[in-house]
Amino acid sequence: MASKQEIKENLEKVLREIGTIKPWFDTSVNEWIFCHPDYPVEYGGKTALDVIKNYPNYLKEFIKQRLNGKLNPLTEQKTRGHGGKRIGAGRPTGSTKEIRQRINLPIDLVNWYKNTPAAIELTRELMLHQTHESNKNSENEKRK
Repeated sequence: MASKQEIKENLEKVLREIGTIKPWFDTSVNEWIFCHPDYPVEYGGKTALDVIKNYPNYLKEFIKQRLNGKLNPLTEQKTRGHGGKRIGAGRPTGSTKEIRQRINLPIDLVNWYKNTPAAIELTRELMLHQTHESNKNSENEKRK
């Protein structure tokens, strides 16, 4: 169980993180409201001064529950976000990944590539040899 001193210290730390409490008027509920994105505590009152005065009390109760381990794990669970929409998401710049392109091949070739570990290297050697041969042929044709 958390001591009063520990709760007080944590409350002071959290209030420093939050800064000044600036409530706003929410017309959908006709009350002054304040909440902070880092803490799942929201308070609404009839006046802005009421919210400024009472918000720390609700925050204190939240801290007490957190320190005593009585919060639901989903309360503070971080979500994964929006995938590639975040700035800096995705593969880091300068990473080395071989460029690929999808093609359709006959099933016998697909099975050969899947079942033969050296198939890609053999294909590259054949391609290099074929390119070398075609360069020789084009040089011979130019000489004639």
